[in-house]
Amino acid sequence: MKKTARVIVTYRCDRECENCCNEHIRNVPEVQFEDLLEYDEIVITGGEPMLIAPRVVELVHRLRDRRFRGMIWLYTATFNADHWAHKMLIRDVDGITYTFHADYTNRDISRLKDLTEFLNSGGFPGSYRLMVDSRVMRDISLQDIKGIRKWTDIKGLVWKDGACPVPEHEELVFYDLERE
Repeated sequence: MKKTARVIVTYRCDRECENCCNEHIRNVPEVQFEDLLEYDEIVITGGEPMLIAPRVVELVHRLRDRRFRGMIWLYTATFNADHWAHKMLIRDVDGITYTFHADYTNRDISRLKDLTEFLNSGGFPGSYRLMVDSRVMRDISLQDIKGIRKWTDIKGLVWKDGACPVPEHEELVFYDLERE
């Protein structure tokens, strides 16, 4: 068993990115809640975990209630400042990786700014990485975002046409929050 579990909690996503890596993921072993407690670190991902944010909040709280002391990370591409579970989730995890996709809309820009302002307002001690699809790095003004909050890291993300390699130290697993 590896130290970090990259946990797919849903395959659903509200985006339709061309050649999404989730379309190519097959045979991911399904785990039970108790299995998650055996890892040192958990990365919550999907699909889009924010589509089921209240369930993800419950998962994080259950992990903490069961004395899980490892780091919990969230990988997402959306944020709704008006949704209680989105805000709670950002507060409850140790950090997020927020991805800004190439097929962005004005709503995506607005949500990114909302998240940046939310992070700036709360004094959250976690790590907050912004990954921007390299195809749009020059199209959007990251200066506004950098000025609002000093993101832990802002990087260009090179899209790999469906290839989503899992880092060597991570194990990709599926925990079905929608069925639970």
